[in-house]
Amino acid sequence: MNHLVTAESAVEPTRHHEIEQFLYHEAALLDDFEMEAWLELVSEDVELKVPIRRDRGPGSDASPFSDETYYLRNDYDMLRERVDKLSKEYAWSENPRSRIRHHIGNVRVTEPTEDEYEVRNNQLVYRSQGDTADHKLLSAERKSSLEAVDGTYRITDRTVYLDHSILSTKNVTLPLL
Repeated sequence: MNHLVTAESAVEPTRHHEIEQFLYHEAALLDDFEMEAWLELVSEDVELKVPIRRDRGPGSDASPFSDETYYLRNDYDMLRERVDKLSKEYAWSENPRSRIRHHIGNVRVTEPTEDEYEVRNNQLVYRSQGDTADHKLLSAERKSSLEAVDGTYRITDRTVYLDHSILSTKNVTLPLL
């Protein structure tokens, strides 16, 4: 994975700020479980992936992430189904409902190809449930493709690269991403 964003590939500051604001808005929707509104930010040809991190030996050139095994790999129809399920009282993955807070940072945006921007950002997601002091932290880098549409953006592709090799959370649900 090439993480280098050079001065030649970075977008101008106003565009960068707009995209950061889009990411902050998206995070607020996820934090507040506004899943229907979040789904409006997603293109109908989206693919959302969370590949499993794999162990590699020292000096290995292999990718640290599987390209065959995923915690989550969904297209728009599956995301629609998940959003519908989360709105029901029998959504076991969110019973009781999680308290979630996204911390977004280190946003890097490259010049668009056509009208699509490649965006990388780091995120830390806090999650607690029920009436216990227990909580979980998920750290990740997200790689998203954003398409400029009617003065806003749509997520056309997203891969979430979790920093964890073993997850301590009971499930990976959409609001965590």
